[in-house]
Amino acid sequence: MKKTYLAGAAALLASTSMALAGGIERSSQSVDIIFEEGTLLEFSLSYAMPSVSGVSFGLDSGIMSPDYFGLSVGYKTDLSDKVGLAIIIDQPYGSLAEYTAGAFNGLEADLISSAITVIGSYDVSDRIVIFGGGTYQIMSATARVPIGFGFPYTVTADSASGFGYVVGAAYQIPDIALRVALTYRSEVATVHDTLEYGIFQGTMDVATPQSVNLEFKTGVNEKTLVFGSIRWVDWSEFVLSPNNYPFGNMVDYDDDRITYNLGVGRKLSDTLSAAVTIGYEENLGGDPTPLAPTDGFFSVGAGVTYTMNNIKITGGAKYIWLGDSSGPNGTFEDNTALGFGLNVAIQM
Repeated sequence: MKKTYLAGAAALLASTSMALAGGIERSSQSVDIIFEEGTLLEFSLSYAMPSVSGVSFGLDSGIMSPDYFGLSVGYKTDLSDKVGLAIIIDQPYGSLAEYTAGAFNGLEADLISSAITVIGSYDVSDRIVIFGGGTYQIMSATARVPIGFGFPYTVTADSASGFGYVVGAAYQIPDIALRVALTYRSEVATVHDTLEYGIFQGTMDVATPQSVNLEFKTGVNEKTLVFGSIRWVDWSEFVLSPNNYPFGNMVDYDDDRITYNLGVGRKLSDTLSAAVTIGYEENLGGDPTPLAPTDGFFSVGAGVTYTMNNIKITGGAKYIWLGDSSGPNGTFEDNTALGFGLNVAIQM
């Protein structure tokens, strides 16, 4: 049984809904590419269309969630029969908000990041693989928050970079396409020069959270694959707190998040395969904030992979029901999102 014939659809669908997962996460930060055979180059493009609105202090917020793109690139090669090397470039975190109505009219926020991760793997045996490496991450942010009397709070956090590490292990049985992989990622700390109100200079410490990924897949028969993941992220330790922000922390979270994905792939012919997925993140009942107005999600998705010689092209889509959130800052209910993804993998 080939162990990777549905890898494109599985990876694409598992990551598409992460653009709307807990915190400011926009990538599953999977290192699944390290398990591919031979030398592989892949490109992934995602597009998210969230539709988020609510009522705050008796006023309708209007749609405050612009559409956005995501991009990632991966490269993997074998250095020997037992040693592999992978390089992954992605955009792990992001946030984009624009209020044009309601109590938060005029609020704008934009956080962007990019990261490069280098992973090495070693085959201890034909069934056990260990892997590890490092991540270099860059992040910056801007925000404008109305605070009354026509006088907004503004902050610019300049681009800053930091390092983290990745370690993990996997157990696999290639003959039945079974693999279970556990991956730990450390936090990445950065120190940003800030400018608040256009006048006050300072610094802000940021640490994107540590996480644990449990990913699995197994062949049911020659044409059917079951796959999924469980991802824990330590969001309760994440804080964005500029020195002069008048309302305490700009962004923080009361609870950690666990995100679940489960899917089934089916080989339809020698060149075509398909997959369907469901995803879930618990609604923890937190108070909505202007920059994080939803809580949890449920998603369904479908994708198709077409194989042509050494090229695999995968397209997928997800529909996401975003969790309701209600508290002193308002009520955000019945919100949804669409996510689309395209992956091109070239076996070299």
